[in-house]
Amino acid sequence: MLYSHYLQGALAPRSVALVGASQREAALGTYVLDNLLAGGFKGPIYAVNPKYGELAGQTCYARVADLPQAPDLVILVTPPKTVPDLIDECAERGVRAVLVISGGFADSEAGRLLHEKAVLRARARGIRLLGPHCLGIMRPDIGLNASYARTAARPGSVALVSQSGALVSALLDFAQTAGFGFSSVIATGAASEVEFSEILDFLSTDGATRSIILYVEGVHDARAFLSSVRVAASVKPVVVLKAGRHLAGSKSPMSHTGALVGDDAVFDAALRRAGAIRVDAYFDMFSAAEALAAARFPRPDPGNRLAIVSNGGGPGLLAADCVADNEVVLASLTAETVKKLDEILPATWSHGNPVDVIRDADMERCAKALERVLADPGNDGVLVLFSPTIALGAEEAAKALLPVARASDKPVITAWLGGEDAHRGRAIFDAAGMATASSPERGVEAFGYLSRFVRGRQMRLQVPPPQVAEFETEAAEARRIIERASAAGHATLDERESKALLAAFGIDTARTRLAASAEEAVALAEEIGYPVALKVSASGVVHKTDVGGVILSVMNAREVGHGFDLIRSRCAERAPKAKFHGVLVQQMIVRPDGRELLVGLVRDPAFGPVISFGMGGIAVEVLRDAAVALPPLNRFLARELISRTRAAQMLAQFRGKPPVDIEVLIDVLLKVSDIACELPCVQELDINPLLVDQSGAVALDARLVLGDGPLVPDATYSHLAIHPYPKALARTHRLRGGETVLLRPIRPEDAQAETRLVSRLSPETMYMRFHAPLRELTTERLVRFTQIDYDREIAFVAIDASGEQEEIRGVARYTRMPDGFSCEFGVVIEDDWQGRGLGHALMTALEETARSRGLTEIIGYVLRDNEGMGRLMRGRGYLATSAPDDEGVRRYVKRLIGGAPIGAVRALRGHATERG
Repeated sequence: MLYSHYLQGALAPRSVALVGASQREAALGTYVLDNLLAGGFKGPIYAVNPKYGELAGQTCYARVADLPQAPDLVILVTPPKTVPDLIDECAERGVRAVLVISGGFADSEAGRLLHEKAVLRARARGIRLLGPHCLGIMRPDIGLNASYARTAARPGSVALVSQSGALVSALLDFAQTAGFGFSSVIATGAASEVEFSEILDFLSTDGATRSIILYVEGVHDARAFLSSVRVAASVKPVVVLKAGRHLAGSKSPMSHTGALVGDDAVFDAALRRAGAIRVDAYFDMFSAAEALAAARFPRPDPGNRLAIVSNGGGPGLLAADCVADNEVVLASLTAETVKKLDEILPATWSHGNPVDVIRDADMERCAKALERVLADPGNDGVLVLFSPTIALGAEEAAKALLPVARASDKPVITAWLGGEDAHRGRAIFDAAGMATASSPERGVEAFGYLSRFVRGRQMRLQVPPPQVAEFETEAAEARRIIERASAAGHATLDERESKALLAAFGIDTARTRLAASAEEAVALAEEIGYPVALKVSASGVVHKTDVGGVILSVMNAREVGHGFDLIRSRCAERAPKAKFHGVLVQQMIVRPDGRELLVGLVRDPAFGPVISFGMGGIAVEVLRDAAVALPPLNRFLARELISRTRAAQMLAQFRGKPPVDIEVLIDVLLKVSDIACELPCVQELDINPLLVDQSGAVALDARLVLGDGPLVPDATYSHLAIHPYPKALARTHRLRGGETVLLRPIRPEDAQAETRLVSRLSPETMYMRFHAPLRELTTERLVRFTQIDYDREIAFVAIDASGEQEEIRGVARYTRMPDGFSCEFGVVIEDDWQGRGLGHALMTALEETARSRGLTEIIGYVLRDNEGMGRLMRGRGYLATSAPDDEGVRRYVKRLIGGAPIGAVRALRGHATERG
């Protein structure tokens, strides 16, 4: 028996009730009731309103308590003041999901208080609350239209989730005309108690949904949101449109990084890391979803090389013009492919990409050209552009091209240019389920979506730990530097302190000393050695060059003394409110081949620490060349961050300069990532410039701003939007037979070992674990099992390294329940390894982790026939009761010492998550 998701009753109910149902003209209750009845819902619909005895030819009940059964979902369209008490009434009747369509909660302080009261009531009574002030939900495959939308959704395979009801209404109207269908339409409103992340979790396991579209206005819980997007995107495409791309943020002026990193850039980086596909325009949501649902995907590495075949030069050039805007590159044809095309094309063909087959091409020439281009190993997909000609129409061309496109394992996207004739060709490919477009630009965009989805898979596989193992860092020394600065009342570390902190994390810096007088500056310069650089040190000066506070290449004592006086007078004149501390005397680093770069760190209000990289120097805010990424980083992610900047082109051999040591630059980015993970109190960090050449990297200037975060991270690194791989949880364990296994959190690369483990399990063990007669794991389930977020879910694998390759002998995992206090576990041990104490060892690791993360209750569901598992549970102090919905299943519960009383836990007892 496989258990449904706990939101199944809310989002795909078997029965519904409408409280506030009406027949009064223009009443909200009338609109919603009409939609419910017109949708052809396959379950019972109950109308509730004490003013009516009958509505639409069926009984109308006075109260929820009078209903003949507890419906899966109750819809409220009553005034706000009635909602809290109605939630209590629903709870008494056994209802577990309520959708509040009524508005008016955000219009006044009284309304907001009513909303808070409703949410608290729902949480206390174990009810999930969608809304308020939302359009509603639709589930076309079961005929559910629980909304007041003017247009109903067609059945389809794309789920739409939106925080804006108005946008959903418009999209539904457009989709109806375009023939676009949906598996679910969920308009949550901006203040739903059910989070985006939970809806995404439901849709990721929903068999009716092949891809997901999100419209986002704001994110309440960045970690939960990214976790759910990452999980969903690992099994099906997720397309996101976010409002407010160009709204001005409230960034601090304390650093170049703060000025360069905007809210939208951070959101974009977060989605990139999670593997979702972002679109910028309204209708692009549908274009992306259609392309991703219809096309094959390119192979990775690199996965973005596009070949273009066109029967005219102009369309091909238009397509080529927009490849860079879609993170696509034009593929190069191999000499062999050019030779094969020469055999079938006129001598005047383009002899390159785009491949112009010439306007007089017939069906055979078009098909053969496509076949030869698809065979070229230098491309990852092909875009075919067809304009109707006097010699060949779109329908005939489509019939010739379709068999060739179907025979290839590469994606083939066709763009049929024109109107009536083009429609006939497009219809043939649409009917075959192949991706089509209406213009060259849209065709390139479609391939770009496929390419980004494939590259997103690689991003999702990256699960770096919080610290790079090979680096020797002194985090304790860095914290002492911060403590001393804080004790002195400094929110900003000066350059010396900032560089000392960088040095504690292994980042090379230029030697720097502070001089309080001209005489001291001369002495320090003599000690450091000429040439030196002089820099102002003053509280209230953000950028030294703004006040003329930097003098470079100072060659002797006379110039040092004069430079000190000049910097002091400039500071007094140009920053009269600044507090002058002295002049920094710094070793002058001269590297003719060096490139000046910026590496920074800034704390985003929603997503926490963000790392930036780009061109450095005094013109950094003019050049505005910066890319951002969320920590923790590894070498793959650092390299990907660098590749997204214009500065990346300067790092290779450039105008006679040798290439820089890219590995050293990556080391610096990883060390800044370590700072982001280990020092939650850092608000901003600027390393500008970071001078990098073929011999290494050195920080010439640095500035660090402290925030209100703690000095030491907590066990889950909750200040990060992405939970690092919890390497510290790994431990070795000696079993009863003397075997030693490594117990560690699961990693994405364990997928093959997990598959081998499942293949070795007996049918009985499989049935006992999954409560169903499975023989193997689906690809989707395998991905879900191995690509976890380490926050809401943790899984330990028992690794046996005694053979030629590492094997998994057992797995135990838990998933945190929506109440936030309890978790549900599952465990499986390979048949030959049972009875050795491995189950106890895995459960100990699981319980200790749950306890350390504040969970108070751990729950498991075990078949009554599984006596071995029952003994294990009883031996570990679990209490057994019958499962609420299945007499054949025992529910085992254990109180985790140190948490809140079990009675304080708000659990959704009747809605278990999928076992796994």
